[in-house]
Amino acid sequence: MAQSAPSNLRMAQAQAYREAPPPRRRPQARLRVTPNYEPEGVYPHYNPGPNAKRVCDATYVQEFRPSGTVIVPRMHCYWRPG
Repeated sequence: MAQSAPSNLRMAQAQAYREAPPPRRRPQARLRVTPNYEPEGVYPHYNPGPNAKRVCDATYVQEFRPSGTVIVPRMHCYWRPG
């Protein structure tokens, strides 16, 4: 025959479960974000001079893709002293 636990023991176990402290939360990780300047970007990686101008050459080139050959625009820019 199975025996049941006394009612006061069952009540103590239920109260102990409810009074348990909540689990501790870890603080969020902090990430440092630094700007990334691309070589093709507008930002010059050297001092182009006081009156420098940005000169861009735009052309169309063929690209061979699995769906077929397509013509796409390409742009190349550089800094020219003023």
